[in-house]
Amino acid sequence: MTAGLLLVLLPLLLLGVVAAGARPRPAASLPPRLADVQRATARWRIGGLVVGVALAIVSAQVDNLGRGLMLAGSLLALCVLLGVVLGELRVTAPPEGERTALLEVRRVGDYVPRRLALVVLTATALLAALLLMTAAWGSPDDLGRDGRWLLRQCSDMMSESRGPWPGSFYSVPLAGVVGLGLLVAAGALRQVVRRPRQGSDLAADDVLRRRAAETVTAAAGLLVVVPFAGVAAIAGLALGGISCAPAGWTLLSIALLLLVPPLLGVAAWCVGLLVGRDRIPAAMA
Repeated sequence: MTAGLLLVLLPLLLLGVVAAGARPRPAASLPPRLADVQRATARWRIGGLVVGVALAIVSAQVDNLGRGLMLAGSLLALCVLLGVVLGELRVTAPPEGERTALLEVRRVGDYVPRRLALVVLTATALLAALLLMTAAWGSPDDLGRDGRWLLRQCSDMMSESRGPWPGSFYSVPLAGVVGLGLLVAAGALRQVVRRPRQGSDLAADDVLRRRAAETVTAAAGLLVVVPFAGVAAIAGLALGGISCAPAGWTLLSIALLLLVPPLLGVAAWCVGLLVGRDRIPAAMA
């Protein structure tokens, strides 16, 4: 199981690092207070990533039926999200002499990267639909574990089955982890918007908020698209392996398998955003 997980994670990490390396270096330094905030939140974010990788490896080893491996990517992203939340919670108001009274309304939409957010929302809706479908089509395996096989009644005398199938045995815990992670992401975005201003340099402070919101959105994307790719691949292979499958199953199998490469591309994009350098334009420093 660990080897299988590494085969998934290592290419994503490598592609993410390459994508991160292609990003421009910061054009200028931040004011001292904002630089402290940047370093502190980055440490918590990277700490969450390290803990997440370790937890993903442990998860892959716990369940030899593959459920732990399917949850590994989501657990990794959940740890990153928790790291972001904890980092933002530790950002306190500046000392009394540095505070600035402002009348302003800050909204999540002002800081979230819209293109990435649209991709994550679309992937979430598609994953939910796919999990509902696989749960509805799942059948018990030979030991009675519900939702582990796909069964097709070919004729009155013959049936054919394929497994593993991402039915309720896998989809229910996966949906729980993803749902919890999305709630954490929503809380993280709320905290990013609500935390106090850090001094009078509002433009640079907003850049840090956008970077934090980008990180949260990227972690939410990783939370969704890695298991989405896994479920799509497993379901596609199982559907295509039924010899008496109707034409609709064959087309669905092809569509699911074709989804996997772009989903892995989105996952690599998210990893690149998580490990990339913070970009601070000179005009805002």
